[in-house]
Amino acid sequence: MRKKLWSVVLAAALAAGTMAGCQSGGSSSQTAKTEEAKQPDSGDDITITFMCSGVKSADGEDFRADSLPRLVKEKYPNVTLEVTMLPDDQYYTALKTKLATGEAPDLLWVQPRYAGVNATYTLAEAGYLADLSDLKCVDLVGNGVDSFTYQDKVYGIPGGVTFLGTYYNKTIFEQNGLSVPTNWQEFLACCETLKNAGIQPVVMGDKDMYVMQFGLYQMAANMVYPADPDYDQKLRDGEAKFTDEGTWDQVLSRYYELYEKGYIQSGSLGLGISQAQQKFIDGSAAMIFDGTFNRKAVEAQGSADFERGYFPLPANDEGSQLYVAGAPGAGPAVYSGSKNIDLCKEIIELWFDGESELYKSYETNGKFISSNQGAVVDPLYQPFMDLYGEGHSFYWCNQAWPAGTETEMETLFGELIGGAGTTIPDITKGMQNKLEELLQQ
Repeated sequence: MRKKLWSVVLAAALAAGTMAGCQSGGSSSQTAKTEEAKQPDSGDDITITFMCSGVKSADGEDFRADSLPRLVKEKYPNVTLEVTMLPDDQYYTALKTKLATGEAPDLLWVQPRYAGVNATYTLAEAGYLADLSDLKCVDLVGNGVDSFTYQDKVYGIPGGVTFLGTYYNKTIFEQNGLSVPTNWQEFLACCETLKNAGIQPVVMGDKDMYVMQFGLYQMAANMVYPADPDYDQKLRDGEAKFTDEGTWDQVLSRYYELYEKGYIQSGSLGLGISQAQQKFIDGSAAMIFDGTFNRKAVEAQGSADFERGYFPLPANDEGSQLYVAGAPGAGPAVYSGSKNIDLCKEIIELWFDGESELYKSYETNGKFISSNQGAVVDPLYQPFMDLYGEGHSFYWCNQAWPAGTETEMETLFGELIGGAGTTIPDITKGMQNKLEELLQQ
């Protein structure tokens, strides 16, 4: 999830990029010249640099830091892949500097759409990314590639997909005669049954305010985008507003209903995400809204022994199609100023080809769920992947908003549930004001 500070860093990055464009190889004309440049002979010893965000896994071999360079070396003995992995904030700062000075790595890690400093759309517009449209894997990685496509050209490959959903305690559900709800009315009835049985339906750690997105983005996937898939672009173009009736006012009102009725515990603002996850694994609540990226935390051993299940928060009305909040994950792109563009593209092709040893390693040990056709999918996530594959999915909202818009939403929604007197219209107005402010930067 993006932080408010990123919008400031992004503005600086773009300013630097504009000034350094001719020198850095970031302009469109320079890109074309670079891509036409002669690639090194296959027998040459070549070093490919790859910089990405994240922290190396402490549990065994890390895919990007360990498996990827090892398997690239096996395929191309004369190629050494040097991987630099940096915590998010350090990565964004380093990337900004390297792009501005023309010293960017051959391979870089990019976010979909407008999500953060390393956003595909922003970097592609500035001319920093090579065109990957001719790669065969583009047709294999699912519809998430749309979020890496700018002006009909593909500039990045999604590193899989991550979902937001509802982890639930199967034992509690079975003991109370409950089945997985498929629409909003069924979900409310489920929560009421649990509450009447003296069981806290949902626990959330809203002290870490970004977790509010875990519920709200699932709501929006069912309540805003099905009626208008181009909603976010219309926000940018001034053709739509957060204050429009029947959009975010309904999303916020429906989510707030869970707090009003006590279905999400009172005092959630005093509980952090790790504390909320602990309450769930201890059996103190039947459900928690969380992402596939936090599976280890919600499946850790607590004081209660039970099987976990996972379902999309059904914010759809009875009789309406259910949608999931499925975000294409960040993935690799090629720097347009690289001297090894063709080789970098070969590495990406191998990574996502669906059959190589490199792909198999990625599929089993990667951070994201592979969205490749025919990929092995954990049964826990199969319902999500089915909806995703059918096109019944929308990206997380903050991937299309200027960074900082979601922070304003969280702050104001926190005031609402904290009893500060903030209203739903106050929140939508605040979101709109922040959006307009950020778009002008």
